Amino acid sequence: MIDFNNLNVRRIIIHTINPKQNGQDAATAEFSNEILLIENNVLAIIKVRLIDAAGRNSKAFELQIEDTNVGSFYDLSNDLNSLSNADFITATSSIADLLADSQRKTSIPGGYLMIMNCFDNETNLPVHIVIKAEPHEALQFSNIDGHSQVSVLQKVFLSPSQKLYKIGIIYAKTDEVLENVNEQFGCFLYDDQFRTDTHPAEYFYKDFLGFSVGENAKIQSQRFYDKTEKFILSHITDTETKANLLSVLKTEFSTNENPTVNPINFANTYIPTENGIRDSYIGDVCQELPFAIVKDSILIKTRLSKRKIDFPRNINVVGPEENFDNRVVIIDNPDELNALDINSQEYTIIKIIGRPYSSNE
Repeated sequence: MIDFNNLNVRRIIIHTINPKQNGQDAATAEFSNEILLIENNVLAIIKVRLIDAAGRNSKAFELQIEDTNVGSFYDLSNDLNSLSNADFITATSSIADLLADSQRKTSIPGGYLMIMNCFDNETNLPVHIVIKAEPHEALQFSNIDGHSQVSVLQKVFLSPSQKLYKIGIIYAKTDEVLENVNEQFGCFLYDDQFRTDTHPAEYFYKDFLGFSVGENAKIQSQRFYDKTEKFILSHITDTETKANLLSVLKTEFSTNENPTVNPINFANTYIPTENGIRDSYIGDVCQELPFAIVKDSILIKTRLSKRKIDFPRNINVVGPEENFDNRVVIIDNPDELNALDINSQEYTIIKIIGRPYSSNE
């Protein structure tokens, strides 16, 4: 990855992306016709944002370049270093058009598209950076002639308190021209609005940047975990079997020292064959995942450290995974029930309407 402290920024331009309106096929772009004058204090803030983004492991991803066709982000950015200022403005306008055309939902906000033409000072190799930043409002306090005033700052962006931005980067790894584009170039995505229960916005990383998440360990580990958990909760009816499978899924990432997980092997080892459940898992889950996934639990680490049992009507029991089984027990036979003492000071008896792991009933 890049050390942004060593970034030599040659040119910056900012185009505006207007969100898609009803009746339009996509968003629209307003093009700037001038390159920014780069002030040192502005450049310092931009570098701080880039360094901060690269360090946030749950929202920063090394991906793969997938789309290298004519008119792709890779194609349009590849020659930026050799262009004149006039041609640079034209090429970056095409990049802004590409982003606008990728925003085909009215729910996707507009914003500013900052395009940076850079070099890595250590390697003297090119680095191409795009930042989509959503504007917001802020207040500014001032004291003029002894009078305190508060004014509204419009269209503030890239502030630390409102990190509403996405970053895409393509950087050269070597000055050799290689047949495999991903050996010659690396690519990086930062998505501030990425959450562990969502995925990076496809319109930005896939449709606009032409990147692929196929070999990213963090994202594929989460996809395997999410899809497997959802399958277990929806297809396994026996409560004990369901709980055991969920525990096995956590163990795969918490204590199993094998560096990879193979979804097919997981199915053949753990998913029951009754009623075609294993075949359904292989068809519904395995076919959407890589053959082997390098395990990286960064996006699911909070879920691995806690146990959650859902009941109907949004009732749930949550606690640390460690010793959960010793402190929470589901009574499922009359002998255990009859042995309970309602006056005991060691435990609490609670009746919850509905069965475990059935929150949607």
